[in-house]
Amino acid sequence: MKKLTVMIMGVMLLLSGACEKETDYEPQNSITDSQVVVEEAVEGKYGGRYCVYFIEYGRWVASPFGFYCNKNLPGICSIQRFCFPEIIFDPCWLIPCWIEIFDPWDIYEKIDPREFESIRDKLELEIDPRIGSAPFALNEQIAGLQFYEQNELMEIRDKESGVFYLENDLKLDAETSRSLGLYGNTVKAGKYPVLVNPENETFNVILSVEKGFER
Repeated sequence: MKKLTVMIMGVMLLLSGACEKETDYEPQNSITDSQVVVEEAVEGKYGGRYCVYFIEYGRWVASPFGFYCNKNLPGICSIQRFCFPEIIFDPCWLIPCWIEIFDPWDIYEKIDPREFESIRDKLELEIDPRIGSAPFALNEQIAGLQFYEQNELMEIRDKESGVFYLENDLKLDAETSRSLGLYGNTVKAGKYPVLVNPENETFNVILSVEKGFER
């Protein structure tokens, strides 16, 4: 498979500047699609398009002029979705999919972190590790986010494990969640396990989704 290159104009400027500006809108952890310019360089047939997330870290706080994203506080203000051209790949080649374990902490105890391949490297996707994450599903109830460096929401306890702290409920993209085979897209606030694969330096956050899709 030849390399897929996404040229995202001004992503870093957008995410760094968004926290400094105040807004009159109510805060919400939701997904928005942004315009991207995609250069397609793949031969052969395509499967479904694959989308990744770009995360704006921080927490919505009130001010006399409205709400704004304070990036000095831990949390997630928003997530933007960017999609690559249609590609064919078997998810079970990359992650332990459709396992019959439905509690994230049981997965933490029973699954070897080395079973998680790097989605970014195997599919040759350009993802900025500072803000990017690749979504996946282990079964219809368990979602995952694969990060490529430690972030402020993680507490890494040893070379293969850690904890991900989600301060508020998080809504993942409904279309992407359906395409992954999940039966919902809302993740409740709480603590979730992180499986660290030291061989490819991926940080795999294991999340439980509520049934039903919300926008």
